[in-house]
Amino acid sequence: MPALDYASILTVVLPVYLTMAAGATVRKLGILPREADAGMMKLVVTLLTPSLILERVVGNEAVMHPMPVLVAASLGYALVALGITISYFAAPLIGLQKHEGRRTFAVACGMQNYGFVAIPIVTALFPEKGTLGVMFTFTLGVELACWTAGVGLLTGLGKAPWKLAINPPVITILFSLLLNFTGLHAYIPDVIHLTLGMMGACAVPLAVIIIGASIADIWGQERMRWSVALLAPVLRQFIIPIAFLAAAFYLPLERELKRILIVQGAMPSAVFTIMIARHYGGHAPTAVQCVLATTVVSLITAPMLIAWALKSLSL
Repeated sequence: MPALDYASILTVVLPVYLTMAAGATVRKLGILPREADAGMMKLVVTLLTPSLILERVVGNEAVMHPMPVLVAASLGYALVALGITISYFAAPLIGLQKHEGRRTFAVACGMQNYGFVAIPIVTALFPEKGTLGVMFTFTLGVELACWTAGVGLLTGLGKAPWKLAINPPVITILFSLLLNFTGLHAYIPDVIHLTLGMMGACAVPLAVIIIGASIADIWGQERMRWSVALLAPVLRQFIIPIAFLAAAFYLPLERELKRILIVQGAMPSAVFTIMIARHYGGHAPTAVQCVLATTVVSLITAPMLIAWALKSLSL
C-alpha cells in the first residue's frame, strides 16, 4: 500500500483523472465518436463489469457471510439518502426551488461517483481482493438509493423505476454472494477466475474513458451558474463526507468497509446523475454544473481527504 501522505495518494488518484482527460481528448479529436458510447457502455455494464465483480467477490473471505454484506449495503443506501436530503434542504440557500433545479441539485450532490471512478482508486490503494469485493456490496445499497431516493425525488416515490436497480452488475453481485453463502464458490475452476480477471480488467479503463468523453461533450454547453458551482463542491467534498467519515471513525466496522467509506466520501458527483435528470424530468443543466464543479475540485480534495482519513485510522 502507498504511503499515507497527500503526494502518494495523489499519484493513485491522478491516473484516474488523466484517463478521463484522455477520453475527453479522443472525443475532441474525433477518434471516439458519440455513436460508439452506447455500444461500449453496454459492453462494460453487461459483460466486463460483471466479470470484474465475479472475479473479486466469488471466494472473497471478506464477503462470505450475510451480516457484513447487509451492513455494507445498508450504509450505502443510508449515506446516499442522507446526502440527497442535506443537499435538498441546502439548495434554497442559492435560490433553487422546486421546478427550478432544487431536486436535481439534491440528487447530483447527494450521489457520489461510486463506481468507475472509485474502483481504480480502491484497487490501487488496496490491491488485495477483499476490499474491492466489499465495495461491490456497498454499491448494492447505493444502486437502490439511486432508483428510489434519487429518481423518486424527481418523479415521485410512487413512480420511481426501482426495478432498474436490478441491473446486470447488481444481479452479478447477488449471484456471487449466493455462491459464497452456499459454498459453491469452491467449485469454480481457476481457468474461469483467470478468464474473468482478463475481461474484468478492461471494464474500468474503458468506462473512465467514456466518462471523460461525456464530460467533454457537456463542457461549455451550459452557462455556468456560479452559485451552483460553489455550493455543490462545498456539500459534496466537505459537508457530506463528514457522514462517511463519522461512520468510518465511530462505527464498529470491518477494516475493508472503513476504507470504502473513506474513498466513497471523497468522490465527486456521479456523471450518471446527468442522464437521470434528462430522463426523469430533472433540470439537466444543474446536474451538469454539479458534476463539472465537483469533479474539478475533487482533484485537489479527494487525495487530501483520503490521505488524512487513512492515516488517522491507520488503514
